[in-house]
Amino acid sequence: MLNFLNKNKLIKGQSAIGVELIYNTKDSYTIIAVELTSTKEGIEVSRRFTDITLEELAKENTKKLPVYISIGGKGVIHKKVKTNEHTSEKELLNQVLPNASLKEFYIQQINLSPHESWASIIRKDVLTPLVSIIEKLKLFGIQIYLGPFILENCIPLIANSSLITTTHELIIDNNNIIQLDSLGNVASGDEYDIEGEIINSHELIAFSSALSHFIPLQQLIPISCEQIVSLKEEYLNKNKYTTVGFALIVFFFIITITNMLISNSLESTNNELQYQINSKKQYVDELEVLSEELAIKEQFIQNSGVTKASKISYYADQIALSVPNTIRLDELFINPLTKRISKAEDIHFKYNSIKVIGTVDRSIQLNNWIKELKAYEWTNEINIISFIQEDLKTPGEFEISIIINP
Repeated sequence: MLNFLNKNKLIKGQSAIGVELIYNTKDSYTIIAVELTSTKEGIEVSRRFTDITLEELAKENTKKLPVYISIGGKGVIHKKVKTNEHTSEKELLNQVLPNASLKEFYIQQINLSPHESWASIIRKDVLTPLVSIIEKLKLFGIQIYLGPFILENCIPLIANSSLITTTHELIIDNNNIIQLDSLGNVASGDEYDIEGEIINSHELIAFSSALSHFIPLQQLIPISCEQIVSLKEEYLNKNKYTTVGFALIVFFFIITITNMLISNSLESTNNELQYQINSKKQYVDELEVLSEELAIKEQFIQNSGVTKASKISYYADQIALSVPNTIRLDELFINPLTKRISKAEDIHFKYNSIKVIGTVDRSIQLNNWIKELKAYEWTNEINIISFIQEDLKTPGEFEISIIINP
């Protein structure tokens, strides 16, 4: 998860510890360590440790820095072998130790040319207890190398034809180790100027191991150990989650502060606006009343048809022309009231309607007139609301409702 962050300097860290571990016997070893730190001026040695134990180194490593370990001494075998791009680990092992089992050894390879490499091997039963100790001490061992081949990143910076390390004399050609001679005893005394940093020969392997944290190796293929891979992942994940967690805390803190500032600003503005509203509440109330009245009047005007071309006189004229001599009109209401006017209630009209009240001698005459009115295209429906006639000698009183097509 978040693997793209692994190469980030904040995740990898600005410091690292390089260790040269020299096996004297299967169960005893000598440790030399160097701590490097990246600064604005470059990479410099911040601490040196000589003849220290892993337990002591774990106590000194209070910042939980990553540890890069190069292993040499007894039990580590190096041999120059023939290789190509298809050479397997089994073939490499057989060139170093014929008929050896791949299950019993770890193998490291560094390419000299397309057809030649250095192969380094160590028994698993030698390395496994050491890795268990590293894991137990939480040293965050990031990588384990065999022999002096970690010097790949230092050789171009020194530019010597030969180098003396703790246990070997190396012959250099074209930035490659072409010959490896064991010194037999731990040696020291020679010094090398590496970009202004003076490094003693017995510190060279440890220095180069720590330097691999900052300068990636191109030719060296280190051993593959599941426990070391697990420790590396643990170290990177710890830094990733610490960094990402801190970044999230800062992010949410900034968001919180920003929200508080915005909230305070909005609250201040709201208080000011609220004061202005309260100071003008009377005008607001009057505006609401006037708005309601305006809405009612607009609705009334719209329903009354005033906004449209008026046909009131046309309807009245049509009705008047159609009235026969036997019918007398007493009242004619266009858009009549739905009920009596009351002070406590709003006035409501029955739009698109005409109410006609009058008298007629015979009901058949009224029916004939209604038929004539229905012939007009503007009439939709005509209903007789009431018809009262006591006898044939007196005229009958009627009320009809005419529904107008909208």
